[in-house]
Amino acid sequence: MNNEIVGNIKYNNASINFKGENNKFICKGNLNLKNCKIRFTGNNSLIYIDENDYPISLDMRVGNDSVIYFGKDCYVNQKSYLYATERKNIIIGDKLLLSFETYFRVVDSHIICDCVTKKRINFSKSILVGDKVWIGQQSLILKGTVIGSGAIIGGHSVVANKTIKSNSLYAGNPAKKIRENVFCAHHKSTNDFSEKEEIDSEVFKNGNEYVYEKDETTTDLKKIDKDLMSLKTVEEKIKYIEKNIVNNNHKNRFYQE
Repeated sequence: MNNEIVGNIKYNNASINFKGENNKFICKGNLNLKNCKIRFTGNNSLIYIDENDYPISLDMRVGNDSVIYFGKDCYVNQKSYLYATERKNIIIGDKLLLSFETYFRVVDSHIICDCVTKKRINFSKSILVGDKVWIGQQSLILKGTVIGSGAIIGGHSVVANKTIKSNSLYAGNPAKKIRENVFCAHHKSTNDFSEKEEIDSEVFKNGNEYVYEKDETTTDLKKIDKDLMSLKTVEEKIKYIEKNIVNNNHKNRFYQE
């Protein structure tokens, strides 16, 4: 069947299952899969998980000719779900904060057609997420969504076919812009703050590391997606991801206007 698992993986109530052919699961470093169900249900697809010190609790499914890339040092609070099928991709940058029971879906799973023309109207689209993004609990991130680095998505939000500017806050169903020029300080949860820690948090002195701007290193996430879909083999896609994402350490690489 020519399917392959590459990397040092610890399985904690987790499984990786292949149905099709020429699929590959790759992890960098030591990966702890916790409460995961990972399925390859088609052919020629890739799941690539970069180095992570945190356990990864994700249900993932890829169909034919699809890619899921999950970046470095992402924190997943309990289980969330990533489904990339119909030759579309899910690309997620580094240091994502992901609350529980969030869904990423590039397809509607059933075809919707116009009654007069009988033509399909609900085509699938990839989902693209930059670095240091915070996504609240039980949100739905749906097809065509692009989220720039440093953005925040409030809990129970529905984001569909929308471009979210870097360092902006969106929330609601459908998600709407609440505020611009904000960032989430990823360093620590406030749940157990002492009084001193609460006072110290009133001004975050190292905040510039979370503020993004366009510069000569900025790469269009949509171009990355288009390039990936133009490649025919899993091996070509691996080389492209490692050159353009894994080894691209520029801070503003995924700034989004």
